[in-house]
Amino acid sequence: MATGAAGLVAGAVLGTRLGKKPKRVFGVRLPGSGRDLHDVVKQAGKQFKKASRQVGQLTSEVQAARKKAEEIGRVIT
Repeated sequence: MATGAAGLVAGAVLGTRLGKKPKRVFGVRLPGSGRDLHDVVKQAGKQFKKASRQVGQLTSEVQAARKKAEEIGRVIT
């Protein structure tokens, strides 16, 4: 958990340093190249929310499998 938070902070810092000036090619701004800290943190929050939801689903599946294994173990013994 702490590693993810450290990665989030490092990504935000890099995003602000690299994203201050929008990249341009022949005077045309490239899409997504001038993102500010708010956009970076917002996107990271969405990804964290999605990952935490997946971990929650995995946890319930593991609990269900453990209960089923205990039931089978009781029937066998």
